[in-house]
Amino acid sequence: MRIRTWPATAIMIWVCAASATTAAQTPQLQLRATYSTGLPGDNAEVVSVRSDGIAVASNTAGSIDVIDLLNPLEPRRLMRVPVATTTGTPNSAAVHPHLDYFLTVTGRPGQIGTVSAFGLFNGVLLDSAPVGIQPDSVVISPNGLVAVVTNEAEGSGAGQSGGAGSLSVIDLAASHAVGRLVIRQVGLPSIGGLPGVSAGRTDDLAMLPIDHSAQTLEPENIAFSPDSRFAYVTLQENNAVLRLDLQTGATAAAGLGQTTHLADLTNGGGYVPSESLVAFREPDGIAVDETGRFFVTADEGDTRNAAGQSGVRGGRTISVFDAHTGAFIADTGTQLDDAAAAAGVYPDHRSNRGSTEPEGIDLVRFGGLTLAAVALERADAIALVDLSDPTTPRVLHVAGLQGGIGPETVKFIRRGSRLGVVSGNEVSGTVSIFEVVF
Repeated sequence: MRIRTWPATAIMIWVCAASATTAAQTPQLQLRATYSTGLPGDNAEVVSVRSDGIAVASNTAGSIDVIDLLNPLEPRRLMRVPVATTTGTPNSAAVHPHLDYFLTVTGRPGQIGTVSAFGLFNGVLLDSAPVGIQPDSVVISPNGLVAVVTNEAEGSGAGQSGGAGSLSVIDLAASHAVGRLVIRQVGLPSIGGLPGVSAGRTDDLAMLPIDHSAQTLEPENIAFSPDSRFAYVTLQENNAVLRLDLQTGATAAAGLGQTTHLADLTNGGGYVPSESLVAFREPDGIAVDETGRFFVTADEGDTRNAAGQSGVRGGRTISVFDAHTGAFIADTGTQLDDAAAAAGVYPDHRSNRGSTEPEGIDLVRFGGLTLAAVALERADAIALVDLSDPTTPRVLHVAGLQGGIGPETVKFIRRGSRLGVVSGNEVSGTVSIFEVVF
């Protein structure tokens, strides 16, 4: 099976400078509250929030925390739901936008994983079913009718391929009707020869060449189009995004190419962005604009060679692409690192290894602006970006987590006339709640 590239014709009608922020109204992030799991080690990696303020956070210790964010200033845990770890620890969780249950996936390298559904307010296991190899993310569509799981299938050890990456599509409408999870597997075809994919890349653990065959595709994160028809999936190691049409089952892919901008590539000596960086974007997080016109990627960049290292690496940007064609529109260049340095959180000891490392990303339309929140994993900070004109993304502010470490996911949350940002901080096992202040 061959994979299609996206259509060559673009559909780009932008709202440009008239809606861009001015100096007088530039919003900023203010940390308002912190929730702690109280669990040691890597926890609170993935946070999913629905409109009424109920959130779930995955804990790799083997549980899911259900959190009440109705009053974001006073987050409180409603319950901790234990999850069976037979097929691995929870890697991700997603709360249903309308119904009172959540999904979580468990998995480990080289093994078939599991998706499970739990009651949101009683923690009762409703059903579980096998998915693909090493499920990494699960996301539910805006209309609540379908969920998609990315089965990353990383290498399980040096010289040991983890298997073929895949997607699992869960028909939630049918699942509701029959009382069990109704799942179909979606295999991924080769994208070898696709322009803009990574080159000279190896799998992080197996150290085997990434040749972009189905065996070496590693799907990572998911975002849905606002009409719930398309799922956009990052293939980080492949430097590509896959688009799955949930109506027809058709897949298409776009290689994301390289970013070129000035950067600080030398550890120590303070932030000095005077060297030229040319790097594959290799995105982790992804989000789609509410109009469906464009998507944005958080370009963590993690290129490895067969020795497990590659010296200078990291996209260090967020990038904007046409959602209809996959064509590149713009990226933030050096702005994320500039703003992190201005905020005093730039990780100078990682200048040659990805610097701030943009990880998770979310988009919202609020107050006449299109805003992105971006988790900067190595800066222990969150960035706020104005994308009202997608051809000219502008980093507005970077705020530190003040004790939170390793933000992985970010989600916007609306409470009346106020806008917040929630981040799941993997290393510190905390959830941070910021307010966007105008």
